[in-house]
Amino acid sequence: MWILQKETLPIMELSLSAFMSTLFTSVNLYFPESVDPSLKTTNIPQSSVDDVYDFIIVGAGSAGCVVASRLTENPNWNVLLIEAGYDGDPISDAPLLSWYTYNTEMDWNYTTVRQKNACLGRDGICSYPRGHVMGGSSTINAMFYVRGNSLDYDGWAALGNAGWSYNDVLSYFIKSENNTEPSLENSLFHGTNGPQHVQFPNFVTPLREQYVRAAEEFGWQRGDYNGERQDVVGYVQATVNGPIRASTARGYLDPVRNRKNLNVIKRSTVIRIIIDNKVAVGVEYYRDGSTYTVYARMEVILSAGSINTPQLLMLSGIGPADELERHNISVVEDLPVGKYLQDHLLLQIYFEINGNDTLRSDVWETTGTIEEYTRNRSGPLISIGGETMAFFSTSNKSEQPDMQFLWANIIPGMREPQHRNIMLILLSNVKPYSRGSVTLRSANWYDPPLIDPNYLSDQRDFEAFRTGVEYAFQYMKTPTMSKLEPVLYTELQPGCQGMTMENFVPCVISNYTATIFHPVGTARMGQGGDAVVNSSLQVYGINKLRVIDASIMPFIVGGNTNAPTIMIGEKGSDIIKELYNGK
Repeated sequence: MWILQKETLPIMELSLSAFMSTLFTSVNLYFPESVDPSLKTTNIPQSSVDDVYDFIIVGAGSAGCVVASRLTENPNWNVLLIEAGYDGDPISDAPLLSWYTYNTEMDWNYTTVRQKNACLGRDGICSYPRGHVMGGSSTINAMFYVRGNSLDYDGWAALGNAGWSYNDVLSYFIKSENNTEPSLENSLFHGTNGPQHVQFPNFVTPLREQYVRAAEEFGWQRGDYNGERQDVVGYVQATVNGPIRASTARGYLDPVRNRKNLNVIKRSTVIRIIIDNKVAVGVEYYRDGSTYTVYARMEVILSAGSINTPQLLMLSGIGPADELERHNISVVEDLPVGKYLQDHLLLQIYFEINGNDTLRSDVWETTGTIEEYTRNRSGPLISIGGETMAFFSTSNKSEQPDMQFLWANIIPGMREPQHRNIMLILLSNVKPYSRGSVTLRSANWYDPPLIDPNYLSDQRDFEAFRTGVEYAFQYMKTPTMSKLEPVLYTELQPGCQGMTMENFVPCVISNYTATIFHPVGTARMGQGGDAVVNSSLQVYGINKLRVIDASIMPFIVGGNTNAPTIMIGEKGSDIIKELYNGK
């Protein structure tokens, strides 16, 4: 494990643009296997695309890569995987640089409609990153491996979704995971033979253990939040493989890139599901300036994510009748597509501390760290920024944690002013009551959908954040944290500077919360009029059409959503295999 030692790092700080260009050059020279196109799936030319496949999968994201890999284990099935984006690059590969993938070609660059209660520091318009790249959001996310709470899945099953209880899905979490952390690999809750690499990051600072020690002083128990109980504090578990991000594209697809029954086309956007007499028979997609059609013998599978899956369904005539009619789209099936959107909000509280252990820009944005990363596969660039995580309840009445704390040593996506030592506590209300929607902007596929998370519309969500901030300030008074002489740092939240604590807390909640990009529920699984798919993930009323991604979650899980989405991909693949019995 590499621990921060300042004296080993050459202090040759670069501008951000110079840093990125130097990184690309150095990766090509000293870390070429990370960008070698022959080690990735091939983007087959249009002339090689068949007219008909057994399965067509829309979206090579966190779930779509899983499904493509698992279905092509049957050599008798041929699969076409269609992805709108392209491959990741050295920025998405280097764990510390995840925030610099946003607002690039790897991001759909969505924003929300104006919010009444959140993102007010941005006039109510929240940025909404979504992966537009092989691996989807697993290629641009912050890499935290979190499964949620066992009660989440028992709650799904209680809604009539047979086979989705915690006992049912735990085996799929284990199946997917390749946990290489010695302290966890013998756990009954973790797997060691799956495609998805999980470990503690190899780069840590001395603050990691101090955060845990202070949490223990605060009364929390040290443990594995993906294990027997979630309400513990522990080192972050990450989807990294040594020095590099472990996206689902890298874990599930690249190793099977030579399978003859798997075709992948990239930079191709599916614009319509072809439905004949309420049977999904194929898709229409746009590629290189032209529109093409391709057909499916067995099924069309949507794995385009919680924003693009509902958009595609509605563009194809599947959705709320009033919404479709508003855009002159013929109604094929009246279903509550796009409704019940849930997402996690994030709030950052900054503290200036003494010492020299944070990841300031003069620590990581240097020629020295580039050389460490590309030549030695070590150094600050293999950190994921966050080091410690905890879950707890803001209400004694709750059986389940509703608040997540993450301790980090770097200001995401920006430089700290004057190289000051800033630590963060990032809070997320992981059991929100507020629900929003995804609707169409127009009937044109190239117009982004209207995303309305309706953040903090339920006052209980606001109060959970208020209590969470109070916990954060109490935590900073523990003996271990007090030694760091923390001082609240508000220069990055200028709209709330100079306020009393009574006014500061509601100000930062309303103005400086942001999405942690965990949207779910827009094609929710269940029974009755509020569901889009059944417990086998088949779209109601449409044959041979299935949804396998985060949009099927009946309600949001109490933690980050990438690991649960991978689990959904694993379980959805098995559902298909069992249905067709290997035919």
